[in-house]
Amino acid sequence: MKIKDHEVNQEIQSDSPVDFDFRQERSFYIPTYYVSPSPMFMGDYNAFGQFSPYFYGRGMQTTIPGIGRVNQMMFIYQREINDFLDIYAGVNAAKYTFPYSVGQSFGVSGGMTLHPTDDFHLTVFGAYSPDNRYNLNRTYYGATIGYDFTNRFGVDVGVQRYYDVRQGWKTAPMVVPSYKFRKFKLGIDVGGLFYEAVRSAIER
Repeated sequence: MKIKDHEVNQEIQSDSPVDFDFRQERSFYIPTYYVSPSPMFMGDYNAFGQFSPYFYGRGMQTTIPGIGRVNQMMFIYQREINDFLDIYAGVNAAKYTFPYSVGQSFGVSGGMTLHPTDDFHLTVFGAYSPDNRYNLNRTYYGATIGYDFTNRFGVDVGVQRYYDVRQGWKTAPMVVPSYKFRKFKLGIDVGGLFYEAVRSAIER
């Protein structure tokens, strides 16, 4: 007796044990926007792109092992008005699914950057969320002054005020060194580390 189908082709003798040979016609495909092939994070993704002039979108899913899952989505309008002014505005939403807490969080954000000279710039920014539970969407505002030392390396310094659910409004310094790669600019805020280092040195 012969059984033949899309993925099974095995001849079975009448006196032999049944043994099927399953073969995939093609290898298992994992989309490039998935963040991890691990079964624990199956379905987690992080995708960003431009879908029309001046409009950008981003979506992600994050699994927190043993806690739950967070889905986030963001739309951003970003435009260079002229040689001296850039603006951006965005809306975002987050949905969290935890064992004893399921809900949504929404927020808006915006900012503008003024370029008095090619190397010097001023930035003001802010964001608001009526419900910043779990800090998925935060409420904050601030300003920075930046200078580009080279075509690729620059530093922004400033201050921001942000709302902490447990402690109320707090003030934090900002020190953001940045480096321009070919397709994007990477900056990391080390103001908190700088503040703690200075405070520890003073208290000694």
